[in-house]
Amino acid sequence: MTEETEMKETRSKREKKAKPILTEQELQKRKSRKTKVAVASFVLILALGIMGNWYYQNTDLSAQIQPLIDSAKTKTLGEAEYVGATVPDNSSEENEYFSSARVDRQKARDEALDSFQKIINSAEENSEAKSKAVDDAALLSKNIEIENKIETLVCAKGIDNCLAVVSADGKRVDVIVECEDLSEQVIMQVKDIATKQLGCEFKDVTIIQSK
Repeated sequence: MTEETEMKETRSKREKKAKPILTEQELQKRKSRKTKVAVASFVLILALGIMGNWYYQNTDLSAQIQPLIDSAKTKTLGEAEYVGATVPDNSSEENEYFSSARVDRQKARDEALDSFQKIINSAEENSEAKSKAVDDAALLSKNIEIENKIETLVCAKGIDNCLAVVSADGKRVDVIVECEDLSEQVIMQVKDIATKQLGCEFKDVTIIQSK
């Protein structure tokens, strides 16, 4: 093989290995594809996080809540009002508190629904009592759904933990949040979520800081 032939083969190999020169339009398309992939990945991660929060919150009236509210100290920040209460500072105790409160709330809800069902099925109750029991059961089911939505949306804002309790008449709600820095901005966000879901006014939402 001559020296000239070797030089041609070497040049040919280099040309094959060399990356093709892209036009500005092609570069923009590649950049756009990478951006779309990154955005899609972020949306997927966010969706999984929200679904995780929904699953956790959906495992739902708690006997512990009223004493917490009764012993709380009320403060005012602008138009927002929140209640600062003392509960365990330890994170494991904190999670245990919320878990226990959810269990208590679920038991209370189940007992109430069972009571309504007995009235509906009873041969001794009149039609008026049965009709009221049906309405009360429907309202309770609606309140449970609203509580779940409030908890999910609040946690999606970055709050570590949340417990919402809608009043029996469905006109007000107490929202307990696990949040070290309960700023006025956070309070307004939580109140905005609660009022939109329940259809109540700001004054009907009480926010309780758990730590």
